[in-house]
This record gives sequence, C-alpha cells and structure tokens, in this order.
Amino acid sequence: MIIDYEKYLKYRVEAFPVRHKRKDLYKLNLRINSDCRSKIKEIEEMDRQLDRVILRFSDYKELVEAAHAVNVHWSTKLEGNRMSLEDVMNSSRMVGGSPKKLEAKDPGNQQEILNHLYSYFMEDGFTLPWNLGTVSSVHKLLMKGTGEDCIPGQIRKEEEVHVTSNGIETIIGCPAIHVSSELEDLLEWVSYSPYDSLATAVIFFHEFESIHPFVEGNGRTGRSLFHILMQEKGFINFNLCKIDDKLLQKSQIYYSLMEYTDKTGDYSPLVEYFCDCIYAAYEEAIGVFEEKDILKELDESSRALVMEARNHKGWFTLNETGSWVSGLSDQSIRNKLNHLVELGVLEKEGSTRATRYRFTDPFGEIKEMLKKEFPDD
Repeated sequence: MIIDYEKYLKYRVEAFPVRHKRKDLYKLNLRINSDCRSKIKEIEEMDRQLDRVILRFSDYKELVEAAHAVNVHWSTKLEGNRMSLEDVMNSSRMVGGSPKKLEAKDPGNQQEILNHLYSYFMEDGFTLPWNLGTVSSVHKLLMKGTGEDCIPGQIRKEEEVHVTSNGIETIIGCPAIHVSSELEDLLEWVSYSPYDSLATAVIFFHEFESIHPFVEGNGRTGRSLFHILMQEKGFINFNLCKIDDKLLQKSQIYYSLMEYTDKTGDYSPLVEYFCDCIYAAYEEAIGVFEEKDILKELDESSRALVMEARNHKGWFTLNETGSWVSGLSDQSIRNKLNHLVELGVLEKEGSTRATRYRFTDPFGEIKEMLKKEFPDD
C-alpha cells in the first residue's frame, strides 16, 4: 500500500496557541469510516499471519534488529538525535549480539539509542493495567544517561509552553497542577475504553502527548508506550513492523494532525492516518517475513512440532512430543526435532534420555539479563 499523505494536508491549525483541554474520553468526536474499519480488520489478520511465520534463527534475528533500528531511528531523529540510520542499525546488531548490557562512553545520542533498543526487550514488564509508576519507569529507561535537561522518570512540576523565536505561544500543555490526576484518569481509561484496540491506542498516544507529563522526552516516551499498548491490545507482532518511519517521515503532517486533534476535538483524521501507516508497515513486514518462512519447506509433522514447541514456552522432552503428532515412532520424532535444531528453529541440550529441546529465542539472554538489571520494572 502506498500511503496517500496528501489527503491529510488539509488538517491544519490556522490559529495558535493549541491549548490542552481536559476531555471526557468516553464521549469523543470519533467517526471511523468503512475503509478504516476494513483496514483495521486486515491489520488484525496480518498480525495473525505474522504469527504463523517461522524463521531460522539468523533470519529472525536480522529482521527484528532491522525493524527495531528503523523505529528507534525515526522516533529519536524527530527529537534531534543526529545518529544516522546506518549507525543505529549497527547499534541494534551490537545489542542483539551481546549478552551484557552495553553503555555509551559519554551521555548523549548513543546512549539514547541504546536505551530505546533495550526497551523493546522489556515489554513483558509493562503489562496492563498501567499506573503512574509504569509511565515513569518507561521514561526513566529511555532518558537515563542521555544528558538531557530533565530528571528521568519525574513528572513535571512547571508549566509547559512552546514559544517561537518571535515570542508567539504555539503549544500549551496541561497545567502542572493537574498533570498527575489527568494522567491517572487516562491510564485508567485505557482498560475500559469503549473503542476498538487500535483507536484506543491512538487516542491514548494523543492524550499523553497533549498532557505532556515530562519536561523532556514526551514524544519518545509516548511512542514507546504506543508500541507497548498495541501489543497489550492484541497486536503481538507490532514490533516486527517498521511503523515509525511511516508515521514520522512526513513530520509536518504528523505534527499538524496532533495539533488539529487538540484544537478541534476531532480524532477521526488522526486515527485514519495511524491506520494507513500501520497497514502499510504490516504489509511490508508480511512480504519480508513470508519470503523467509521455513514452514513451507517442512512436512506436516515437522510443522506441527514447531508450532507446539513455540506455544510450549520452555523446555520439553521427546516423551512430551508424543501427544503433539500422531502415527510416528520416537525415532522419527527425534529425527525431525534434530533437523529443526540444525535449522536453528529449536535448541537442544543434554544427551540420550536426558535430552530436551525448546523453541529458539535469539534474544532470550538479553531479556533475562534485563530482568535481573531492572527487577522492579
């Protein structure tokens, strides 16, 4: 799908400032047209389609590192990070290849990139329901060691007003005295939203940005929370897609839509824009991942073993696989399991009767390392 960015050019704010307004999130001005509804259904199906794809260890690792790098590059570039996409790609490969947590030598761009890359492997620590502590933890994770003028994780206590070089006020955030209460209401609403999952995530993101709860890092934190929320709402393969380059490469359209939504209270264009960008990113991911799908090379029994192994979530023995496939001898199953080990889909330890297997997670060591480093997140 080619995104028609031009159709969104008409949604512009003519009069400034754009001032944050507290809203009844259960009674918003939102009309999702039939085209957008159809795309949302197709996005849901494409997410399930990605879930049915199995890749070799090396292919999966390479594609995930690339998707993470593209999203991180665009999200941080928008806020002034000067690292090139190639440099971010190299950082992503380094993170994916190191069992130890990497730290930049000096605060700044490199540390910011590393923080964002590691955040993708910590999403299990940010499951719904969320509270102020959740949001502060994500901000702290992203902003720590970046050298920016803020205290990572601390809700702002001063007013937020954006002023041009000519002294014109353009954006006025939520009054500091109301930031915590409005953010708490928004976080509670996420669990009870009457809207579908994608619209809920977009509305949350917009309201988070409108409240502007931190001195610095609101856009980066909001986009990270948006990624996590989409997965929490059922789009489990969201981070396999290069979403942020679609959303942010036309940055003026992105900003204008955010401002238009605040000024008019009409969420429809913003939701449609996100829907178009997400749809295009999923389509792209489907093409790339299905090209490397190894399931089409396997017989029916091997495919069944792979899918059961992935759903098992841990080590399993030969005896346990007897119920996964029927009509095969233990030796036949063992041969198929060993072939899957050779392909890099399964890993194996032990020998003879003590042999056990599990589905390969190329980033398992990173996730375990981060759980130990951030036990309370």
